[in-house]
Amino acid sequence: MIYDFDTTLDHRKNGSFRWDLPGMPDDLIGMGTADLDYTCAPCIREALVPVAQENCYNYRQRSDEYYRAYEDFYRRKYSLDVKREWLSSVPSTIGAVRMALGIYAKPGDNVIVQTPVFNPIRWAIDGADCNLISNEMKPVNGHFEIDFDDFEAKIKKYHPSVYLIVNPHNPTGRVFTEAELKRLVDICYSNGVRIVSDEVHGLITYDGNRFIPLLALGDKAQEIGIQIMSLSKGYNIMSLPHAMISIANEELRTPWMRQIQAYSFGYATNSFAIAAVTSILKGEADEWMDALHEYLRKNMEEALAAINDGTLPLTAYRPEGSFLLYVDCHNAGIGTKHLDRFFLENAHIHLDDGLDNFGPEGEGYIRINFAVTNKVLKDALGRIRKTFQNR
Repeated sequence: MIYDFDTTLDHRKNGSFRWDLPGMPDDLIGMGTADLDYTCAPCIREALVPVAQENCYNYRQRSDEYYRAYEDFYRRKYSLDVKREWLSSVPSTIGAVRMALGIYAKPGDNVIVQTPVFNPIRWAIDGADCNLISNEMKPVNGHFEIDFDDFEAKIKKYHPSVYLIVNPHNPTGRVFTEAELKRLVDICYSNGVRIVSDEVHGLITYDGNRFIPLLALGDKAQEIGIQIMSLSKGYNIMSLPHAMISIANEELRTPWMRQIQAYSFGYATNSFAIAAVTSILKGEADEWMDALHEYLRKNMEEALAAINDGTLPLTAYRPEGSFLLYVDCHNAGIGTKHLDRFFLENAHIHLDDGLDNFGPEGEGYIRINFAVTNKVLKDALGRIRKTFQNR
């Protein structure tokens, strides 16, 4: 089947957080919030229509088909044999992170994170009354790398209860290698630190980079790990929120399931979300995902070539996963703060400012969402070029 990623809805009229912003120019290009502009895989609509036709939204169980699809998905994609008893779901990925911090850390505890990091992660840590310990990533040879010496030193100094990993990393686009992940697991295991892994960006990778779920790393990871995944970013179902959590260790799973019961998340589920997720997990959207990968890859290459051609005072880092471009503006002569205002006022592009969205380690950077039509991307790149030519 041929999928049309060049034609989209008018997101200025559907309440989009990225496009339908109050007080913005009529010709605004939305390149901030991390969702896709594209119509979803056809199987999603096919799964949702029968639910709508029933027009009855009573309490519903997760079916055997849902659990089988969940298990088969991990086996097919990642050679990970998840057990049904490991599995649960909540209506929000960040909500799952916040729940995990409330269960596996106490108020006043330390939580170590690779920074820069998306603000909602910071808010989750703050909301749990915990302290964020920054393990700042460093740009090395065109991508960002973990400073392992700093990571291990801070583990030993601050004795965090939880290591919160975002993989693929947002905003830098790193997809951590198996060697990196195993080294992180070994350090945490040796120091009694639990790992909460946010894997929401793991469905889209490039250039042979392979996303590896936490629990696929072996016995140590399964003993200390809480794995959080969602299909939302890859399949553009953000408004059908459904985060899937896998916990192998029964000692960790028992308090988690107690909170699932306390929030009634095992009983009150969204029938539309369950239908859409089941369809995707069964592989019915695999062909669409392959086509999406190819379209995003071409957009990415075009954006990288335009920004890094030597004529702009910007440096874009090649993302290894997701659809977000992290761009260094330190040499652009436009300051390092409120960079979103500069691009909004001069190019009518709304994008994410590094400091405002990713903390002090993000100062001087912007994040650009390139999951737009190629026509919109070309327009945006042209506006950026014109902005700097006119300075």
